Amino acid sequence: MAVGFPLLAGALVGRPEAGALACLGAYVTAFTNQGGPRGRRTAGLVVAGAVNALAFWAGEMSTGLFPVALALLLVLVFLAAMGAAVHGTVARLGTMPATALLAGAGQTVPDPAGAVRGALLVLAGGLWYAAATGLLTPAPRLRATLAAVAEPYREAARHLARLASEAEPPDAAGAGRRGPAAGHAQVVAALRRAERDVEVLRGPGGDERIAALVDPVLRQATALADLGAALDRAGPPPSAVARQFGAAAHALAGRLAHVARLLGRPGRATTAPPEPGPGPALTELALACDVLRSRAAAGQEPYALVAEAARTRRLLDRVRTATDAAHRQAVTLSGAAGTRLHPAAAPAPGFDLARLRAAMTPSSATYRHALRVTVVCAAVFTLVGAAGLPHGEWATLAVLRVLRPQYATTLERAGQRIVGNLVGGTCAALLIAGVHEPTVLAVLVFVIISAGFALRPVNYAFWVLFGTPLVLLIGDMTEPGTWQAAFERIAMTVLGSAAALLGGHLLWPTWDHDRLTDRTADATRACAAYLDEALEALARPRTAATDEARRAAEQSLAEARTAQRRARTEPGHDARAVAHTATVLADLTALADHLDALGAHTAARPPVLPGLPAYAAHASAALTAARPDERAAHAAALAGALDDMRLHLAELHARRLRELDTRPDDDTPARGAVRGTGPVVALLAEIEACVVRLTAPAER
Repeated sequence: MAVGFPLLAGALVGRPEAGALACLGAYVTAFTNQGGPRGRRTAGLVVAGAVNALAFWAGEMSTGLFPVALALLLVLVFLAAMGAAVHGTVARLGTMPATALLAGAGQTVPDPAGAVRGALLVLAGGLWYAAATGLLTPAPRLRATLAAVAEPYREAARHLARLASEAEPPDAAGAGRRGPAAGHAQVVAALRRAERDVEVLRGPGGDERIAALVDPVLRQATALADLGAALDRAGPPPSAVARQFGAAAHALAGRLAHVARLLGRPGRATTAPPEPGPGPALTELALACDVLRSRAAAGQEPYALVAEAARTRRLLDRVRTATDAAHRQAVTLSGAAGTRLHPAAAPAPGFDLARLRAAMTPSSATYRHALRVTVVCAAVFTLVGAAGLPHGEWATLAVLRVLRPQYATTLERAGQRIVGNLVGGTCAALLIAGVHEPTVLAVLVFVIISAGFALRPVNYAFWVLFGTPLVLLIGDMTEPGTWQAAFERIAMTVLGSAAALLGGHLLWPTWDHDRLTDRTADATRACAAYLDEALEALARPRTAATDEARRAAEQSLAEARTAQRRARTEPGHDARAVAHTATVLADLTALADHLDALGAHTAARPPVLPGLPAYAAHASAALTAARPDERAAHAAALAGALDDMRLHLAELHARRLRELDTRPDDDTPARGAVRGTGPVVALLAEIEACVVRLTAPAER
């Protein structure tokens, strides 16, 4: 709203063109808003407003002076591309000074005094945005952090509800399983975002007391994520207890959703009636497990089925324990939601000549991109200037917006920008042709600005769809024209987007398909390290090293998946190699999910498990050994260790089955051994299967 207000003010005083220029100043300044503490944010926006106004004035004054305009443009574009390698302020300003320069160059200025007036209006718009943001943005409070912490609980509730529906008979729940691994991934992603938000509480200006209250809630969310993964890997419960499992899981999902509401909507959630407790449903599930155990004692069911049902019941019991603890902690935190936070500003990098020299080398991707975007902008600016194409600055603006360091991202941006300009530009042309009242046009632009900035975080395509008519209409208010001018600007956007694609392909390209092997190797090593830590955690208390290895594996897998996704759209890629990488990453992701599930079983220590030391000795080595024959040997040893565990588990099942006649309800050592060993052996078997697939790529 702060961006659009100058338009309304200009229309009310009968100076729509002045309001449009002030709106332009607010617009380019808004894109430099990177948040942070109020004082530093406002100071940064003031600097941005002044720099943008100066660039706009320089653009106006260089109209008709092509060499001067070209030199200024290239300097601003190169600095923007180098970003933090030059200075933190340069990184914050980004391409907005170059944008303001091009906007000024597109103006028709009759005299120097008119140029000064235009620049002052742009400055006034930028300063207005800085002041409005400083005054109207509320001080950060804990409730914003709690809203982020609520997300993993909300995702965990959805995940559990999905598992509950899939456990019910097909005629009640419809189709079978719908990708539980994706649900677990969403829980983990929300958990990582929450952890990043909570880090603010531990930094300068944070509140250690509040951080100490929030940390237990995050720990319970981590436990719930691991328990969800364990339920995924356990598979559907036996049909004899499926209905009761579904009812208990649905009740627990409702309880988790209530915890999410307590955290995300403190105050309002506490006045709502609580969800029905899961106690009765869990009791019914326990009774169904008892009936199944009696049938096994009578020889009507295998004991392995009893152990499977008991495993799912115990996992739900642990979900209930974690949920109850999280509920108590959420009630405490909801009372502190209004606590003000005073985060300190992150240190901005200053000018460092040594750092800049290190960045300006041919091996630097940043430097190569800076050269690429500078050369393409120079070529397009020269072409449209020499040809005298109307509204040629729009072609150069398209290059700035479309050309990215990765070609796949450039291709995606080009498609979004061309489609958005065609749709949004056509709508703008219709408005220019049909609306001739400046006040009405100002109101329409205000609505478009509000919608555009609201949808901008959702997807870049939405921003292009709304941003195109916004800039076109602002331009029409400062330089009134006809609807044909809108289509000329669209044509220039298509030209600039095509030039960005061509330049990204020809000039020092960085291809993701060339880096797939290295990315996949990094992900494999990170998953192997996580595998080592997870196996060690079975025999010792869990440490922070396990959590750090898990995060490193998640990060490395995410980077490899991103590179693989981009490589698929790049010209000249090897389709078979990209498909093979996708298969390898799918197996590594499954391995990481199994290890997450294994973390849910480390609280109750299993008894000494024959074969576990040998398994731990060969597991990660099978992934990281240098030669294929070494990897195959480690995988074979892994299978042998797993066979020893399975034999041991079979003996435990037989011993427990013999006990059912005389001690069906006693918690005997055999029963405890089956309870602790069964799920661990099942997960180790899944992990071994992933390792075998990963060590035999030629068989894919």
